[in-house]
Amino acid sequence: MKASLGLLIFILPMLAAAEVVVPIDKVENSVNIRLSADSATEIVGKLKQGESLPLVKSVPGWHEVEIAGGATGFVSADWSIVLEAAPSPVVEAEPAEAVTDEAPSIAAAEEAVADVPDVSADESSDETAEPVAESAEGEQIVAESEIATAPEVEADAVQSDPDSSPATESVETASTSGTAEEAVVEAIADTTTETSEVAPTTEAVPVPVVVGTAGAAGPQGPPGPQGPQGPSGDSTIKGSVDYLMKFTAPTIGGKSQIFDDGNNIGIGTTEPKQRLEVNGNIQIHEQNSGVAGLMITQSSGETGYIMHNRASTLTIGAGSIDRITIDRTGNVGIGVSRPAHPMEMASGAHVSAGGVWTNSSSRAKKENIAELTPEEALQALALLQPVQFNYKSDQRETYVGFIAEDVPELVATSDRTGLSAMDIVAVLTKVVQAQQQKIEELEARLDSN
Repeated sequence: MKASLGLLIFILPMLAAAEVVVPIDKVENSVNIRLSADSATEIVGKLKQGESLPLVKSVPGWHEVEIAGGATGFVSADWSIVLEAAPSPVVEAEPAEAVTDEAPSIAAAEEAVADVPDVSADESSDETAEPVAESAEGEQIVAESEIATAPEVEADAVQSDPDSSPATESVETASTSGTAEEAVVEAIADTTTETSEVAPTTEAVPVPVVVGTAGAAGPQGPPGPQGPQGPSGDSTIKGSVDYLMKFTAPTIGGKSQIFDDGNNIGIGTTEPKQRLEVNGNIQIHEQNSGVAGLMITQSSGETGYIMHNRASTLTIGAGSIDRITIDRTGNVGIGVSRPAHPMEMASGAHVSAGGVWTNSSSRAKKENIAELTPEEALQALALLQPVQFNYKSDQRETYVGFIAEDVPELVATSDRTGLSAMDIVAVLTKVVQAQQQKIEELEARLDSN
């Protein structure tokens, strides 16, 4: 019975395939083995490319492997995979223990295996059949791998003992209809328990190769790191120097009207003198709101603008305030949002429809009102020096009037660069009134004489 257990110990490891951990193909040299399943822990070894380590167990993201000294470490699952270790084809026999005298000896079984001729699927073929195992009574057991891959073995190619026991027959039956693993286990169970001395042997004992069905595919591993970006391809889009490119077709470039010399941009011109110069007209067409225009903003936040609204009113603003308004009838307001005259000032002065300039003269807009005396008027009139002249900007036209720097203080402006016609009219009016009064006094005196 001990011999049976020994044989079972040799065979069963071959039936259960061991698993090992190896680096993936992308690893050039080696993979680090960590103390625990954490990339921040200590490195306790290296798993080199082409080598393998026994798998202890797998945890999320890591494989625990057996390393030297019976210790274990962890290898990242991103850089390693688990494979099924290939079984060893030959197992070195150990000295057999004592078995019962009534049981057939293992040495006899070995001799029987050595004496069994090669089995061929076809007598005319030179190929040798796979090795077969024998039961304790000397019968051959065909390995499952041979049954699955080799042609069917003829009945007379297998040597059998006419006096074989039912246990042996069961082994033979299992070798043809069941698995090799079941046959070996059944053969061991039917051996006798009487002990006898078995001579040690150093010859290799053929072990049946068991090929099981493939298991289900495991879960897909995590994606590997992204590779380096490849070189960019050659561009087929071409344009002209200093011109913004214009697509003339989905993949064909051409020259646009926009020219950029590095400092200024020209549209329709190659010699822009400002940041933006347009050769032609500019249209601002606002389709979503009621106002369209051009905004000009300084760094201080003050804004100038030219705006046009749906009421056909054009507004020019400066300092974020409306300064000039032109309505749809053509009236111009300076500081007036709704001008009522062809030109109207915020002071009330305006040009009438007939072309007459009208000053603002309402008492409500005046203060410090005092009467002009005849003496002041006569003195100012005496100092007025009428002259003829033409403006430098218009040498063709001659005018009569006064020089602002030469008029008396009464009618002069504070900056002495201009004159008010109304001031001169007021002086003349007062002088004429004084003269008219004297004339009336003289006439009354004559009539009394």
